[in-house]
Amino acid sequence: MGDVTTRPPLHGAMYDLFGRCLCVPCRALEVTVRVIDEGHPTNIDSFCEYICTTIVHSHEGERSTRREAVRQIMRFRKWCKLNGITDITMVRQEEIEAFVHWPVMMGGRARRPGWSTMRNRRTYMRRAYKAARDLGYEIIDPTIDVEVVFDRTVEANLCTADDIERLREGTPVQLFSNTWVCVIALAEAGATNSEVRTVRASDVDLDEGVVRLAGNARVDERINSLTEWGTMVLRERLADLDADDFVVTNGDDRQCSEATVSQMFKHIANYANLGSRGFNINSVRGWRARAVYEETGRIQDAALFLGNRSLDSTALLIGLEWRESA
Repeated sequence: MGDVTTRPPLHGAMYDLFGRCLCVPCRALEVTVRVIDEGHPTNIDSFCEYICTTIVHSHEGERSTRREAVRQIMRFRKWCKLNGITDITMVRQEEIEAFVHWPVMMGGRARRPGWSTMRNRRTYMRRAYKAARDLGYEIIDPTIDVEVVFDRTVEANLCTADDIERLREGTPVQLFSNTWVCVIALAEAGATNSEVRTVRASDVDLDEGVVRLAGNARVDERINSLTEWGTMVLRERLADLDADDFVVTNGDDRQCSEATVSQMFKHIANYANLGSRGFNINSVRGWRARAVYEETGRIQDAALFLGNRSLDSTALLIGLEWRESA
């Protein structure tokens, strides 16, 4: 197969200085052809591109899972380049462990990654090395003995029942729009930031006291029960809405972002004199999920309420000492 750098442009779109088409299919073809021409590349850039291309076209698992695998592998490539690693043969267990524990940036500061983040990094690096073996690479898998230890010293930042009452009282309609009050009501029903902004009036069944939550790449779709207070708040809000209207945003305002929802919650917490406690929507979700766990004694029920696929991440959110097999 010829060198793609000499192939004429295919789609009449955008070209680089060498006349190569820059559309996504052509870029993917370029990577594939280069890999075929080079055999099994071990250069860190070529290796990561090769593995990502293989995973994307493997059709194994959900598309969102494959997309997350690519994201983590390209993050690994970035870490390697920052640390002077130019070839995959230079990667040992120590390097994988360092990547797994690579700090994340939050609020402009480097912070230790959460347990679920570290486990995800390890999971997708294991998938990358499995893909490499399937492709015929003869390299030692350095991920085999990498452990991710659940840190029992980290306490979940849960709201207490008193905190919840203060948040409810901290959302008087005369000061905040009743859309803001619904942020707390939906969080009490287990909604994440992204789910809060996508709930429509038709998703709420006031007679049954439940709400349908759409889920996202990280949590599953589910139908959760509302609290009595949440039902009351939503009943008042839905009286002004059509079935297709969003509950928290006004009318057809689709520009509400997760950051906007977070800011709404922050203002409510500040008004309730809870701003210094560092609470967020997960603090409310965790409070309710912990109540579910204490009622049934099953962490699986708390995970279903949260839409979580991992019992360990559920335990971390609700402040429960738990260790699932890693």
